[in-house]
Amino acid sequence: MQYAISEILGNIPKDKIFDSHYIISQLIKFYSDEYLNYASGITTNSDKTLAVHGQIGQEIASFEPNEISRLENMSWSENIHGNSSECTAWKKL
Repeated sequence: MQYAISEILGNIPKDKIFDSHYIISQLIKFYSDEYLNYASGITTNSDKTLAVHGQIGQEIASFEPNEISRLENMSWSENIHGNSSECTAWKKL
């Protein structure tokens, strides 16, 4: 998962703002096997998608502070179900 996220981050231009929804959509689109393998390793008694995406958010955060910076405000964007919701926003350094 770290490799896939690193590749996605490498394609984001410097100083651009993005959110976790963007990274997740790119994972599903271009790294679906890695996404599915990662998701299959997470067990939960509640919303599996929410749990997996929360863990992916933690994976993204591991690229702080060298490659990205978390923004104070949240973004408002579409999740994989097409529903708008708040999401952690980041800036590419």
